[in-house]
Amino acid sequence: MHGKDLLLWLRCIDGEIDMPSATALKQARQPKPLPAPNADFYQIEETLSAEERAILTKVHDFMETKVAPIINDYWVRDAFPFELIEPLKALDIGGLNVGDYSSKLKGMVAMEMSRVDPSFTTFFGVHTGLAMGTIALLGSEEQRQQWLPPMARLEMIGCFGLTEPLVGSGTGGGLLTTAKREGDTWILNGEKKWIGNAPWCDVSIIWARDLDDNQVKGFIVENKTTPGFGVEKIENKMALKVVQNGLITMKDCRVPEANRLQNANSFRDTAHVLRETRSGVGWMSTGV
Repeated sequence: MHGKDLLLWLRCIDGEIDMPSATALKQARQPKPLPAPNADFYQIEETLSAEERAILTKVHDFMETKVAPIINDYWVRDAFPFELIEPLKALDIGGLNVGDYSSKLKGMVAMEMSRVDPSFTTFFGVHTGLAMGTIALLGSEEQRQQWLPPMARLEMIGCFGLTEPLVGSGTGGGLLTTAKREGDTWILNGEKKWIGNAPWCDVSIIWARDLDDNQVKGFIVENKTTPGFGVEKIENKMALKVVQNGLITMKDCRVPEANRLQNANSFRDTAHVLRETRSGVGWMSTGV
C-alpha cells in the first residue's frame, strides 16, 4: 500500500473522514503537475525593454516549436537542419549582433537558443557574431554596405577562419596561412581547421600572415566562386554535432584588394573581434 493510501485508511479508522473509494485513492496518488521551469534566476529579463522582450519571446517560441522537435534527429545524423533557415529568416534577427541592441539581449538570445541546442547557437553566433561582427568592426564603409545587409537577411551565411591544424593559441604570431600581394590581388595559401559553417556557407573571414610585413590581415573570401578554395567536412565529432565544421584548404586563392578588410592590419584587430564575442560563450553555457 502506498504511503498516501495508508494515511487515508488510518484517518478513516479514526473517523476523521469517510471510507475512500478506489477512484479517490487513485486520484490521491496522482502527482501534481510541475510548474514550467523558470531559468531566469535573477529576473534579468525584466530589465529588458518591451521591444527586446518581444524579440526574446520570438526566439523562445522558435526554439520550442521549430528546433526542439527535430534537433535530436539531426544531432544523431551529424547533419544541419537547413529546413530551419527560412523560419529563422522570418524572425528578422540576423543583424542582432551588429545592431544597436543591448549586450544583455544578445546574451539572453544566445542563452535561450542554447537551452534547446548549443549547436544551433554556434551556427548562429559564428555567422552573426564572428563573420558579420568582423566586417562590422574592421571593414570599410563600402564593405559594410556590400556584405552586411544580405548576411543580416541570411541570404548569405558566413564563417570565421582563424584556427589552423598546427596552430592553436599561437595564432597571434604564428599563423601558417600566408597572404602575398600582387598588384590589386592577394594570393592566399594555407589551411584552417574546425571552422564552423565552413562546409556549406557562402563567405569566409580568413586570417593570414602577410609575407611582406609579417602582420596578420583579414580577408573576405567567397567560398563557392574562388578558385583554389576547398572545404572538407569534419566527420564523427563528439560535441556540437549539428553545427558543421570544416577543414579549409587554400591553394593560390586569388582575392581582390577590395575584399581585404581595410581595418584589419594586425592580430590586435583580430583579438578585438574575439573580445567582442567572448561573453557569448558564458551565456551559452548558462543556457545549457
